[in-house]
Amino acid sequence: MIVTRSWLQEYIDLSDISNKELDKRLNEIGLEVDSIKEYKIPEKVVVGEILECKKHENSDHLNICKVNIGKEVVQIVCGAANVVDAKYVAVATVDANLGDGFVIKEAKLRGEESFGMICSSSELGLPAMGSGIMILDDSIGELIVGKELNEYEKVADTVIEIELTANRGDCLSIHGVARDLAAAFKKDLKVEHFEVNKRTLIGVAKELSVTSSDIPAHLSYSICEIKEFKSSFLQDLRIAFVNIDTKDTIDTLIRYTIHSSGVILRAYDFDKLSSDGKVKLTIKKSQNSTVEVICKESVVSIVGVNQNSEFKATKESKKLLIEASYIEPDYLIEGVSSNKLDSDELYYNSSRGSEPNIEFGLNRLQKNICSYSQVLFSSGEVKIGEKLEPKKIALNIDELNAIIGNNIARSEIVNILKSLGFKLNKVDENSYAVTIPLHFHDIKNLQDLAEEVLRIYGIDNIESVHSTIVEKNRITDTYKRYKALRDIRENGVGAGYYEALTYVFANKELLQKYGFEVVNENKELLNPIVKELNTLRTTILVNLLEAASRNVKYGKKSIALFEIGTVFNSNREESQKAAFIFSGEEQRASIVNSAKAKTITIENFIKSIGSILGEFEIIECEAKNALMHPYISGEIVKNGKSIGYLAKLHPSVAKDFDLKDTFIAEVDLDAILPKHIMAKDLSNFQAVNKDLSVVIDKDLTFYNIAKALQEFKESEALLKEFYPLDIYSDESLGDKKSLTIRFTLQSNEKTLIDSDIEAVINKILDTLKTKFNAELR
Repeated sequence: MIVTRSWLQEYIDLSDISNKELDKRLNEIGLEVDSIKEYKIPEKVVVGEILECKKHENSDHLNICKVNIGKEVVQIVCGAANVVDAKYVAVATVDANLGDGFVIKEAKLRGEESFGMICSSSELGLPAMGSGIMILDDSIGELIVGKELNEYEKVADTVIEIELTANRGDCLSIHGVARDLAAAFKKDLKVEHFEVNKRTLIGVAKELSVTSSDIPAHLSYSICEIKEFKSSFLQDLRIAFVNIDTKDTIDTLIRYTIHSSGVILRAYDFDKLSSDGKVKLTIKKSQNSTVEVICKESVVSIVGVNQNSEFKATKESKKLLIEASYIEPDYLIEGVSSNKLDSDELYYNSSRGSEPNIEFGLNRLQKNICSYSQVLFSSGEVKIGEKLEPKKIALNIDELNAIIGNNIARSEIVNILKSLGFKLNKVDENSYAVTIPLHFHDIKNLQDLAEEVLRIYGIDNIESVHSTIVEKNRITDTYKRYKALRDIRENGVGAGYYEALTYVFANKELLQKYGFEVVNENKELLNPIVKELNTLRTTILVNLLEAASRNVKYGKKSIALFEIGTVFNSNREESQKAAFIFSGEEQRASIVNSAKAKTITIENFIKSIGSILGEFEIIECEAKNALMHPYISGEIVKNGKSIGYLAKLHPSVAKDFDLKDTFIAEVDLDAILPKHIMAKDLSNFQAVNKDLSVVIDKDLTFYNIAKALQEFKESEALLKEFYPLDIYSDESLGDKKSLTIRFTLQSNEKTLIDSDIEAVINKILDTLKTKFNAELR
């Protein structure tokens, strides 16, 4: 961002601020100064008035001018073509030193004497302003013939280039930088409203109709009729100072106003848009998540992104439709990036947050045009879009100071925020409801407010303090989760498994083939990394099977893998699972097994999973997918809750992956990770173990009995633990079997006597008789 001192002066009084102090303060408030250059016009360069201009008799391109330079009228021979249109010019008088040894002397050109030189901008060390000499006007101040040009501050200006971070779109204008400086120097911004010469015979609504839907943008339109259109010398000079290339006068005035106000402005050729003297616009959201302006079934612009060159105003245009716009940056960026739209130079401003006060920008443009042009503006504007509502943040002074690390006075904080345009409503002695100015689109929380206060207050004003280390309890839920996952990994390695790490992507066709859900079409990957990994995985097991298959091809005969990772459901909602696969030999051939390695069995696979996950139960279940063997599958139950499944791999699937006998398991990590457990007092009294043998149906599993006993345990304080001790069946029991269960009884208040023990055991027996027709053996 490039600004000039005199341009800033239009918005803030800097008369008592030196360039050195201005440079220092800009850096302090986070507007890093990349360069600063003071332009000095050489001495003896004065304002001259051309009284007469005629062609040189002996030259096709030279002109002989009589020029009033204040103290005298002199003759100057000039070769610039535009001198014939000039009245006031910059004249380097005799003996003026323009630098690099270039001193103006009396001369004779093609026989005509010349006493001085009429100068172009580059000859005076100013930026190039096109071909020809500088033609001065009163935009730089009252033109006094003979006055040194260096005394005009708007010409002998200071140009400052500022490096802005991407979030400082509010400072992509002269007005925005001045707004920050006003807060930094505790000055008021100059307020000015310009009333243009508006046409009163016909209102804008009779020549323009706009229809729009609900859009995340705000627009305003005005019509301008051109009689004579020109820019001032100062406008042309400043455009050169800030390195903006423009095509014509209209482009110059538009870009000048954008740079000054920060508002996004565009000019259309009214006649190219109109039908029967009226323009009909439609403004709506497009399918590519942008806002389009449509006329005659053509997109004439995408708000904040680009403008159709076919309808853009040019120097031949006689009537203009002027558009001022603001669109929310976050919405804009998403639409442009996801659809790879072409953008013009104004997208840089709008994507970082342009000035939302579009009426301010439109008024400045009207002033800039009317100052030196003969034009008529429509008597009103057409405004589109709902008024933007500012956001609010809760401010607590103590919390803000804690973020900054220093105690800034409450009154100082309030004054800084108010000077930046924030509105504060007091809630209590230490709290405020803060309304965020619309131009600060990136301020969303207390930390952002603290940054604004700190940069205006000054980092150098914050007292240095020694770092202190306060030790806190680091055992949080996050740590507990990390530790639990680490324990599973360590247990897995200890059980002989290797940890695998596969892509979170998978082959959609394989998932469907083996009966797993897949991500919904409208939430699928738009650009898969490869054809084979074209979706997000909904299970880890398919990936592990592919890894096991590769290991077989490498000659491995025993493959034990596990992976902990993320899977997705059909709505792309994430969860974490742990998956296990054991294929082939349980251990490699060695002396221990007489060089005959045994193939992994379901019993040993279950034991290995138990050593990793801890105690669990298995109940029969039907196959949940095509990977599971229909007759060798079980649901894993831990603490009475289903957490996953294990199974032998279906033979047909094993054949697909060239695997021998293989076992798989997948569990939900959220179901097995530790939850908060309330500590309980330990009893100081002796525990008693009591065995109970009952006869039950042969098909009844201990899992069903354990659920009933668990419910009983929750109501019986003396029952601490139970587990199966022996299961026995023979021909004498027929369709029954004998089950022996050991119960641990303990009181927190006394030593148990026989009557206490018998009472609990009898209740347990009654429960088993009632629910399972159990009989005491």
